[in-house]
This record gives sequence, C-alpha cells and structure tokens, in this order.
Amino acid sequence: MIRVISTGLFVTLLAANLCWGQTGALSTKVYSLDECLKLAEKHNANLISAKQSYKVAKSQVWRGWGELLPSLDSDLGYSRTVYGPSVYPTYDPLLGTTTGTDTSGIRISKSYSTGISARQSWSLGGYNFYQIKEYNARKKSAESSVALTRQELILSVKQAYFDVLKAKMLLEIQQKALMRADEQLRIAETRYELGAASYSDVLKAKVQHGDVKLALIGAQNSVKLAKATLNSWMGQDVDSPIDVEENLTVPEFDYLYENALDRAMNDNPNVRNAESELRSAEATVGMARSGFFPNLNLSGSYSWGNPELDQLESFLDRDYSWRFSASISLNIFDNFLKNHNLSWSKANRNSAKEMFHQAKRDVALELKQAFLNVQEAEEKIDLTEKKVASAQEDLDLMQEKYNLGAANILELLDAEVSFKQAESDQVEAWYDYNLAVAQFEKAIGQ
Repeated sequence: MIRVISTGLFVTLLAANLCWGQTGALSTKVYSLDECLKLAEKHNANLISAKQSYKVAKSQVWRGWGELLPSLDSDLGYSRTVYGPSVYPTYDPLLGTTTGTDTSGIRISKSYSTGISARQSWSLGGYNFYQIKEYNARKKSAESSVALTRQELILSVKQAYFDVLKAKMLLEIQQKALMRADEQLRIAETRYELGAASYSDVLKAKVQHGDVKLALIGAQNSVKLAKATLNSWMGQDVDSPIDVEENLTVPEFDYLYENALDRAMNDNPNVRNAESELRSAEATVGMARSGFFPNLNLSGSYSWGNPELDQLESFLDRDYSWRFSASISLNIFDNFLKNHNLSWSKANRNSAKEMFHQAKRDVALELKQAFLNVQEAEEKIDLTEKKVASAQEDLDLMQEKYNLGAANILELLDAEVSFKQAESDQVEAWYDYNLAVAQFEKAIGQ
C-alpha cells in the first residue's frame, strides 16, 4: 500500500513539474496551432529578411522605369564680386614721365541666375526595356522566396507542434504504464507473501517497475524539449511555460494526385522561383545583345541671368540662353567585352532553363513522396488500432491468468510491454500522418 501511494505521488509530482516548468511560473499559456504559426511568422528572422529583400527588389522595378525618363537638374545662383581700390600710374605727355597716380574707388558686381537642364541616353537595342523585365523577374523571385520561407517555417512549426502533442501522449502512456507496473509489483509481492509466487517474480516486477519509471522521466524530458523547440520557433524564451490545446487526430485528406500535381507546378514557390530566375536570365541575354546597338543621347538646357533679381519675371523674354543636342554613339571595339557578356548570359540562361526543369522534377518527387507517406500512414493507423485492441485483450487475459496462478510473471510482463508498444506505435502513426499531410500541403504550395 505504501508503494502504491509513493508511486502515485511520484506521477503526480512529475505531472505538476510539467505544468510548473523550469521557470517556476504558475501561469501556462495554451496555444492553438494557428496562434503558434502567427507568432512564428511575426518573429522569424529568415522570414523578416526575405520580406526586406522583396521590398528592395520591388524598389528596383521603379528604378528601371525611372531610367527611361530623362534626368533633370536645376540651379538657382547668386554671385557678388567686390573690387577694392586700385592704383594706376598717370603719364604726363609734356614731361614724358609718370608724375602721379589715379586711385579708383570700390566697385561691386552682382548677378542672379537660374536654369534647368535635362539629359537622357537610350539604347536602340532595347537595353532599358530588358532591364525592366529583369527587375520584374527579380521581384517575382524575391516574392517566391518569401512564400518559400513562409512555407518552410509553417512546416517546421507544425512539426514542432506535433512533436509536443506526440511527447505528451507518449508521456501519458508511460504514466499509465507506471500505474500498471506498480499494481503488478503489489500483486507479485502479495502472491509471494502467500507462497503463490517465487521471490524471482518480485525481482522481475521490481526491474519492470524501475524501467517504466526511468522511461517516464525520459518522456517528461521529451515534453520539455519539444516545448522548448516550439518556443524557439515562435521567437519566445525556450523556458516560457506553454502548452498546446489540441490532440493528434486524423485530418481529412481528399486530394487527387493528378490535381495536386497540377497545382504544385503552378503554386509551389520552388517552381515559381526557378521560373523567375529563367525569365531574369532571358532578360539578361537581351541586355547583353543590346550592347551591339548604338545609343541615342539627348541633352538640353535653359538658363537665365541678370544683375537684378526683380527681372526674373522676364526670364522667358530676355537674358536667357538655351541649348539642345542630340547624338548617336556606338562602341567600335571594347576588347571583346560585349561578346563575353553575350556568351555568359546565354550560358546562364541555358543553366537557368535546366534548373527550372529540375525544380519541377524535384517538386513532383516531393509531392509523390508526401502522397505515398500519407497513404502509408493511413494504413498504419488502421493497423495500429487493431494492434492496440489485440494487445489490450492479451494484457487483460494475461493479468487474469497471473492473478489465478495460470501464467508466470514473464508472460505478464511481455504482454505489458506489447501493449505499451502498441499504444506508442499508434501515437507514432498519428504523428506520421499529420506530418505527411503537412509535407503534402507544402509541396502543393498551400
């Protein structure tokens, strides 16, 4: 009886320690999967960095369009010059010598000016338009990178969340197993005292009891580690006391493989990113090819200047000057740099094309593997449910036989191990199914 009380107290303390946590905090925040995902998206450094890269790529598109427009410069000036007194020699024609000096006074010169100038250069080979295409492709690539980072984060958070659920369920299995081990030890000791069992039965029951207690401590640590991992993904202190409100279930899965494959080819970020890289490489070829064409250069300016500022209102009527120039320039020889750029861009385009096809094959393989994993997990769930029911029957039957002296302690312990393993296998099957569904959803770009 004392052993039963002590074991029950041990289990109670273990469960209380899980709720209390290492920080000693009394309050435990309970999270749903959606809340975990929202927190992770808010704090994840990789996702934040990807979003900032997308903003930079988006601003480059505006830069590309801006380079089609002329650059404008304006100026408004004021100058003031003070000439100090100067001494000049005076020549006397009668004497034929310099006989005196003529000193002039202080003179001031000032001037106001304003003007505007514009200049632009366009490649007649369409360089600017190809550059805009490349910037747009980069923006699409950065957008796909954000989506890919988000989906990888979602999968990681889901896995961490499922890890917590699995660890809690396995801990519960160990707690029940410890209760049964304690009961079996009590029965073994009682039968030994009555002379219905040998002391060897008591020793085997004690060993089994110790093994289950040790496994319970390992299960408790697994729960703590799983929660710490989930905290880390959510951007929280790893020792924050948390819990999850759901259980491992069997979510509905009604996807057809062919439809899912079509969706993956359109929505998977890896495919979209590779497609954007291909478009960027194609635009680079056009930019390199435009180097063999001449450039059209235009420039113009208008300026006005007057010593009096109040004359500015007439800057279109007088005291002005304007200039316009146009030229066509063509590089004759640049040490084969244009040829090198064109060859490099074509090779880069061919490589991007192969990477695009490879990305599609990789996503198709990822989807196929996830789809098969879901099917396998479904079969495993059905099988483990039957195994649990069968192991439960065997354990109940063997317990009755042992109580009646019709079975030995080893048979009872074997039945106990088989039942606990069947329950653990069922939890693993539920975990594998949920993870496989999450991997499948990632593959289709959901």
